[in-house]
Amino acid sequence: MSLSQNKISVHEDHYHKSNADLEPRLHIEYEDGDGNIHSLEADGAKNEIKEHFSWFVINNQIKAKGVGKSFGGHSVVSASIAVDPVVLIDTIPEQVNFEYSHAQQKREFGKNGKFLPDISNYLKDLTFVRGIGEKYGQMDRIDQVRNRQKIDPVIAAINLQNGNADELRLWFCTNKLGDFEQIDPLKEIADLIVGSNLGITSRCVAFLAVLQLHKLYCRDKAKFKKAQKYVCYKFEKSDYTQMLAAFNTSWCSIIPREDGRKLIVEFPKANHISNGQRDVITFVALLYRAQNKLNGQNSILVIDEVFDYLDDANLVAVQYYITKMIDKYKAENRRLYPLILTHLNPYYFKNFVFSKQKVYFLDRREIRAEPSLVKLLKNREHLSIKDDVSKHLLHYHPSNINKRAEFEALNLKATWGEKDNFNLFITKECRKYINGEDEFDPFAVCCAVRIKVEEYAYRQLLNQAHRDTFIATFKTREKLGFAEGIGASVPEYFYLLGVIYNEAMHWREGQDNISPIAAKLENTTIKALIKLVIQS
Repeated sequence: MSLSQNKISVHEDHYHKSNADLEPRLHIEYEDGDGNIHSLEADGAKNEIKEHFSWFVINNQIKAKGVGKSFGGHSVVSASIAVDPVVLIDTIPEQVNFEYSHAQQKREFGKNGKFLPDISNYLKDLTFVRGIGEKYGQMDRIDQVRNRQKIDPVIAAINLQNGNADELRLWFCTNKLGDFEQIDPLKEIADLIVGSNLGITSRCVAFLAVLQLHKLYCRDKAKFKKAQKYVCYKFEKSDYTQMLAAFNTSWCSIIPREDGRKLIVEFPKANHISNGQRDVITFVALLYRAQNKLNGQNSILVIDEVFDYLDDANLVAVQYYITKMIDKYKAENRRLYPLILTHLNPYYFKNFVFSKQKVYFLDRREIRAEPSLVKLLKNREHLSIKDDVSKHLLHYHPSNINKRAEFEALNLKATWGEKDNFNLFITKECRKYINGEDEFDPFAVCCAVRIKVEEYAYRQLLNQAHRDTFIATFKTREKLGFAEGIGASVPEYFYLLGVIYNEAMHWREGQDNISPIAAKLENTTIKALIKLVIQS
């Protein structure tokens, strides 16, 4: 990531077109929760984005590693694939524990300290301890003069009573609970205790726990805060351990370990773990690290080309963890913007569809698409033309049709209601493409290729019954499979080009339908294969 806290600093290897004179600039415009529009910019001299956003980048951690050895005066270098250790936590907190003693708390409370509950287990609960870290301001406010003037008389009154622990708690709840409910810092921390799933439903017990917690805090505030951080760290380390164990299906031990003041996870050699295992474990580990790094109200998570290497099963797995992270931010009324950068067509992510997914092509194509053909694709499912368009225009069929009236009724190009006229158009456009002309219709090219592929297989079928079955078979791949099954010879690349001609025959509203197809058509190998199809 080139964006630092103060500016954009791009390594010379990453200069755009290797030109150092092309200065980097990042511009973000966003609307905050109050409806205000902010225009932020970062360049080589400044970074306005940091005031509004935190950010984290997850990318491929695989690196080539060379080891040199000398034999008889000759150097030999052996190469291997390695993954650098992932730093999960940059600085492990000092190991400090809460020095809570129930007996000491009872003694310090006074005569009736026996009615105080034991809160030692509370200090082992992550939700509660994490919440306490956000309440130091309230803990300090408890000792304000006006609050002590209300608290101390209640404690004195309790110590004047007689009875066992249960009787004293009942007296406190009946006579003094209302006094404590009026003291805001006490009430806020009591609310935290009740809401932390500690099994406490009694407000009386919660307030008695607050009194002890406050006394422990005041005994040594610095040590208390260190202990709070260390407890959170232990739980965080445990989470990492469980997460890695859940995803590690190899025989290797992959666990977080402390390296100095850092918590890291190291990966086995490449020949000891599969690519899929390595990729998903690395990704999830970095996702957890991102969760710790992304602070503030707005956060940007960049996932750079990671999905290009994941198989279907791991794609589902990481989807689960990203969804959990998004839900966490929503629950905290924060915004998380995941940006997935990939060479793949994002519409192939059948197991990875966010409800509000937006797709942008960085290399957007401006190739012209014939409006009449776009309109035909949009209307291909209309009942009056559905079967004929599919059978005679978008797939190979030996007979002609005449659907001029139906096309005209739908305000489509009427002459295309006859197959021969439509074929003339797509053949002409395909010839433009093969001849290297700048302007051609990408959808027409794809349609021409599919029809030529199917016609090639059809003409090898000499039996009319076989030909009839071929025409009645749905989908090009199934047609080709049927033809091969009865002796036809179909080149393998006829199947491979399915990623071109199948994708183009359906129009999807609300997305860029042209760029992904145009990008494929610009590939020189694809172009050569299409030329072979047309000439076959």
